[in-house]
Amino acid sequence: DVGHGDGAGRWRTARSGASSWVLLPSVKDRRIMIPAPAFHGRHRAVTLGMTLVEVLIGMAIASLMTLTGWRAIDALQTSRDRVQADATQWQQLDDFFVTLEADLRRASLADFSGSESSMSLLQPAIDGGPEVTTVRYRVTSTSNAGPSISGSGTRVWRETSGAATSATPVADVLAVTFAYSTDGVRFESGSAEYPRAVRIVINVPGTGASVERLLALR
Repeated sequence: DVGHGDGAGRWRTARSGASSWVLLPSVKDRRIMIPAPAFHGRHRAVTLGMTLVEVLIGMAIASLMTLTGWRAIDALQTSRDRVQADATQWQQLDDFFVTLEADLRRASLADFSGSESSMSLLQPAIDGGPEVTTVRYRVTSTSNAGPSISGSGTRVWRETSGAATSATPVADVLAVTFAYSTDGVRFESGSAEYPRAVRIVINVPGTGASVERLLALR
């Protein structure tokens, strides 16, 4: 045993084989034995860092978490793009119906021609002047019509000539048909006079749904 003291009491380190114990005096001079740090010669045995296996396992877990997070972000991005495309498509169809109805209500009752895939009408000048604008709606294929909504096969054009000349695509759909009623009861695929009502049937791309709009004009 090796004893040490500091004037306030005595304690000593006892060695028994490979183990060391520190004996501390208590208030009633009872000795308390606690384990002392183990020494091997002059160097303490300390383990630092991680093993190669632990590093590899950590890298594998981090890679798996990164891959899972990337797939989740990609799914969110795809869903957002799909929602935006659907919103754009339905907004385009709504604008088409609003524009068509406005043109029909401004049209002259004296000159009108309509078929299953086209419609032509005359619009007097808003200010009452002599200028007359011919408005025509026609249906073409989107194969050579430039960029279009994915899955669509038909494009509806609005063309004007006379006081104002323009050609504007107003809807990209799978198919569109016009029907006209001159008596308010029966609908025909063509009409040579201004109708009482017009029915438009559109097949929407990407959904398989059909949209039917009935415009009561007079």
